[in-house]
Amino acid sequence: MWGPGRKLAFGAAPGPKSKVWFTLADGSLSEVLYPTLERIVLHELRFFASARGAPPVDDASDGQHKITWLAPGVPAFTVESTHHEYRLTKDFVTDPDENALVIAGTFTPELPDVRLYMQASAHWTPGTEGNFSEVLDTHPPALVMRQQDVWVCIVGPFSRATTGYFRSSDVHVELHDTDGQMTNLYDRAGPGNVTVGAELGVRSGSFQLALGFAHSRADAEEVARLALQKGAGSLRTEFARRWRAQPDLPAGLAKVSGDDGALARASLTILRCLEDKSYAGAFIASPAAPWGESNHDGNHVYNKVWPRDLCRIATALLDAGDTDAALRAFRHLQSHQRPDGAWTQNWAVHGTPHWTSTELDQVALAILLAWRLGVAGCLDHDPYPVMVRAAAQFLIREGPLTQLDRWEDLGGLSPSTLAACIAALIASAEFAGDAGEHVAAAHLRAVADYWNDRVETWCSTAAGQYLRLAGDPDRRPTEGAVAPEFLELVRYGLRRPKDDRILKSLESVDARLKKTLPGGPSWRRCVGDRYGEHDDGSPWDGDGTGRLWPVLTAERVRHFFSMGLPAAELVRTMESFAGPGLMLSEQIWDGPDLPARGLYTGRANGSAAPLGWAHAEYLQLLAMVALAGFPDIVLPARRRYTEVPPQEPAFVWSHKHQITKLLAGRRFKVQLPRPGSVHYSFDGWTTFEDVEAVDTTLGAWVADVPTHRLAPGATFAWTAHYGTGWEGINYSVTIV
Repeated sequence: MWGPGRKLAFGAAPGPKSKVWFTLADGSLSEVLYPTLERIVLHELRFFASARGAPPVDDASDGQHKITWLAPGVPAFTVESTHHEYRLTKDFVTDPDENALVIAGTFTPELPDVRLYMQASAHWTPGTEGNFSEVLDTHPPALVMRQQDVWVCIVGPFSRATTGYFRSSDVHVELHDTDGQMTNLYDRAGPGNVTVGAELGVRSGSFQLALGFAHSRADAEEVARLALQKGAGSLRTEFARRWRAQPDLPAGLAKVSGDDGALARASLTILRCLEDKSYAGAFIASPAAPWGESNHDGNHVYNKVWPRDLCRIATALLDAGDTDAALRAFRHLQSHQRPDGAWTQNWAVHGTPHWTSTELDQVALAILLAWRLGVAGCLDHDPYPVMVRAAAQFLIREGPLTQLDRWEDLGGLSPSTLAACIAALIASAEFAGDAGEHVAAAHLRAVADYWNDRVETWCSTAAGQYLRLAGDPDRRPTEGAVAPEFLELVRYGLRRPKDDRILKSLESVDARLKKTLPGGPSWRRCVGDRYGEHDDGSPWDGDGTGRLWPVLTAERVRHFFSMGLPAAELVRTMESFAGPGLMLSEQIWDGPDLPARGLYTGRANGSAAPLGWAHAEYLQLLAMVALAGFPDIVLPARRRYTEVPPQEPAFVWSHKHQITKLLAGRRFKVQLPRPGSVHYSFDGWTTFEDVEAVDTTLGAWVADVPTHRLAPGATFAWTAHYGTGWEGINYSVTIV
């Protein structure tokens, strides 16, 4: 059971000592993660104000909240909550030296009989029996919950305390059922979805609560009491000092922002907070689950490592000057490469795969991260033999069709995936050349040349409109979903920003996917997208209406700037999407305001916030503007594909890419998975020839068939012969 996907804030102490991360949602403490970002231990902690004879006021849902950071880039927060019956200010900070979190509050009721109550619940992990809770007989009473091997202890100025079950016998239900008072007190609960709660002994004024986390009850209580003894004031001072000791945001990035660097500093901090402290370099996508209130299966959650998001985050950290963090991410990526050279779709911070499909772009982005680190002079080892080579082998063996594209719900021939793969193959060829593997480098370039030559035929209509996906490499698509995927071709230097096909496709994208909000424009992913709230604001439930994505605005800023146009206005648009907590989300709401559902035009919807990918894209575009350059461009690819006349490369056949049509005048390369030869005939087997396959040293052997002299309409046949015998299949290709 998760809280809202739309987090108001996310924070942690820097350094390895404190392994507590916390989120805020609806003005209250939401998920707390300990001792790794994989482990959610607390579901929420919220306050209620209640008086005899009236239903309780839920501060989270009924109050109006204003949030501020402790200081720019320092993720401790103050939430000021107001209601006509009270005012409640809450400061949230973690202890940099212990696994503890402190909440310092000030309660000001409008009437003297209004009392303040607290309720906390542990995260219920799907597939378990639940949790246990207990009220300790101390003065004042302490509250403890056990979630498997983790204990949580809450101490504070409690006058009375109880425990129960969430939405069954918790404090909120008790106050509703007993005329605004807490009368039925229980000492223990569990197993199940347990809660603990208490009435605060403070009628009005200041108070402090401390939450301790440990693997034993005694340690959790000791940590909580020690934090309470230190006090919120001293903890805030030390917390801020530790964060200010981190490498600062480059001044140039703040100068080109539209908010004096507020979102840039927040973004850098958020990316740093997304790194696990036990597994260095394991940056998760988000500390949230999209539409968490209705997400109970434990599957569609974002506190996992995605290679795509990890590479984007690492590249942003590199652009922001934190090379050590970027290298940690790269090493983590290396350590989880599969034996076949690829990576699983995502995994837990300790490495256990979560979703096991494969996205070719995630393999390519790992190579491109190695390239970026190398160009920046940050590599402390040669990644070619230990990672890049195997990843490139996977691409040429499994591509060009991807099992899943970057949106992870469909696969096929994707312009964005192809762009990353082509750029990665050219980068790999450069690595191979530097290693003296010139035959390998030549084949990597041959495959990249072929894929680059075919992008438009594979992924755009005859009228020049790029599509999100296509599926048949032998036939040009006639229809498909309009999407801005093709902009990745410009990002890596494979197409010019003002290429006629790019500009024409952008016209269609703007006509069908663009929406202008109060802060500026944004775009939906594709025509027909169903991932987002329903039009009435109800959560995505496997169906819905696709909403706007801040990352797509960032990608458009990149293209806008690459055409020599000023980008300041669109940078400010990105900043407008962040909201008061400076959290960039997966999606933003583009319908009319629906206050009852917490949805406001141009602000985060119920999907995940903060999203590391969105914050990374924002930092990267600031770096691009500040440098007046384009760091993601792979210069050898740009020189090869945009600075010389178009070439006519050979087509490359493989067992995963069994094309049946070949352009007249082109050569034909057959890529075999083991040593062998190609036995071919141009006249229906009346005559035949054999050509030995050459070892590329990449686990692939390539035979060149001289098809360039065949006329359109001709058909040739071939088969393969290995040391173990004939393949047993005849293949046929038609010249068109």
